[in-house]
Amino acid sequence: MNFRGDLPQTPGWTIADIQHALEWRTTPGLHGKESWGALPQQNLETQSYIDYCRILRAAILHRLSLWRTATGEIMASKSQRAKAASNHAKAAARAADERRTQQAAQRPMLRASATRGAALCRTKINESRQSNPYSA
Repeated sequence: MNFRGDLPQTPGWTIADIQHALEWRTTPGLHGKESWGALPQQNLETQSYIDYCRILRAAILHRLSLWRTATGEIMASKSQRAKAASNHAKAAARAADERRTQQAAQRPMLRASATRGAALCRTKINESRQSNPYSA
């Protein structure tokens, strides 16, 4: 993203993302406010158009510069974060479906082994009862 007068040229940043970056802070500012105030407006009585353009450019560059990390990398835009969250949720749902499928596939084997184990226990109990003359 080039903040030297050009619009960001980062893949994934849409016009709506740039508008969001101009209107919203990355972290809450003074008094916990997350939104910026309005961009500067031209005062026709005291400002020339060129002065107004310089002030507006500085305000835009300042707001967009806050969307960089300490190392200068561009942060993920609002739509990129939403897409990543959506992808993460979809992956978690797929993993949960796979777990349920595996558990459903293992259920008959577990039932069969439990049935065999219960049958074996009943046989052993019956054998011990028959071999023990003191059992009632």
